Amino acid sequence: MTLSPAALASSLADQGLRWLAITWVNHAGAPLVKVVPLAHLEAAVRTGVGFSPVADAFGADGSIDPAHRLAVPDGDLRLKADPAALAPLAPARGWAWAPGERWQRNGEPYAADQRHFCRRQQQELEAAGLTLQAGFELEWLVAEAEPGAAPRPAMPGGPYGADRLVEGFDYATALLEAIEAAGLPWLQFHPEYGASQFELSLAPGTALEAADRLVRARLVIQRVSRRFGWRCSFSPKPSLERVGDGGHLHFSVQRAGQPLLQGGEGVAGLSEPGQQLLATLLEELPALMALACPLGVSYLRLGPSSWSAPFQVWGVENREAALRLIPSAADGVAAHLELKVSDLGANPYLLLGAVQLLVRQGLAGQRTLPPPLSGDPAALPLGQVSRLPGSLEQASAAFAASALLRQGMGEALHGSLLDSQAAEVRRCAQLTPEQQVAASCWWPLVGGLG
Repeated sequence: MTLSPAALASSLADQGLRWLAITWVNHAGAPLVKVVPLAHLEAAVRTGVGFSPVADAFGADGSIDPAHRLAVPDGDLRLKADPAALAPLAPARGWAWAPGERWQRNGEPYAADQRHFCRRQQQELEAAGLTLQAGFELEWLVAEAEPGAAPRPAMPGGPYGADRLVEGFDYATALLEAIEAAGLPWLQFHPEYGASQFELSLAPGTALEAADRLVRARLVIQRVSRRFGWRCSFSPKPSLERVGDGGHLHFSVQRAGQPLLQGGEGVAGLSEPGQQLLATLLEELPALMALACPLGVSYLRLGPSSWSAPFQVWGVENREAALRLIPSAADGVAAHLELKVSDLGANPYLLLGAVQLLVRQGLAGQRTLPPPLSGDPAALPLGQVSRLPGSLEQASAAFAASALLRQGMGEALHGSLLDSQAAEVRRCAQLTPEQQVAASCWWPLVGGLG
């Protein structure tokens, strides 16, 4: 039974929750927030709180780009909390969380809202008898921080090492306790390859659930890291000398309960519809890059032979393929795809909304899927495989040229994104690679340590 907002507020108050953080994620991937007392939950759900449209013009450094179409003082929107997604954030401190969607003051949906775009695509998939399940892997650096200095790894230990886990037992314990207290289902946690780097794999859910979980998990990780006197960095490239941080997206697709990425006669058991949707995703991948990797610094991570998968290829269990197929096997898990190139600068609602759109369109078309690639594509003769965009400028040009994404998003959202991408391109054009890294090495802290 679904509780009314008033009954929900009463139930949460009985659990000791007092405040509600309502977040919304802008084009630059930064979560913004409005806080209301839990007693005002009903109003936050029904009428929302005021939110200026100019927030879509905020850049990765927090500045408002004057050339953006929304860089104007006029107008107002209502940020409404979604009660169906309301969850604890830091329950021991009295904090609850809910994602917000922006609406016009007349009660109409705001056409350029990112979460509403994801919701609409999920509904259209479901109306077509399709189900997409998705989950994110988060990678981050735990670092000691000083203003003006590069991040310094906070704990020793080798790649994937139990030595690093033991050195960081207190941190890992506090982190996983906080993740579970926030009601976030997770599958796996481990030290990653980079120095003082960790990874958390979140459990799959619907597209909206997957995006919501990513937003909440980042907040929890950020808070626990600060409790230890450290900072976490989700930057795609916290240092030119060190490996970057990814935000890999895993997803599976079913039609009428039947998995589409297995049970067929294609490579690794791909069904014919599975081949079609994979071919569409592969074809549209350069355009999708503008959403998966929206920061200028994102493209400094995507180097050949670095397991960041910067080539327009797919492969079966190939970690250098931008689209990696993980077939169903003895583990019984449904076959699924991994989008390897995405990072945590991405707005997850935009990324998952676009993936759902392309899946649905792919199943309605007829495209030829090229053979999968084995081995490292960088080792092949020059020109044998296509390199994905090597800059946000190139990715934005592909995004602008994608008729599927333009039509599916609508002009308000698509055009606003193009303005934001152009602003980020201009910002980074004035910076050397070293300056780009320094300006974003503490992401998600907008503007750095200051």
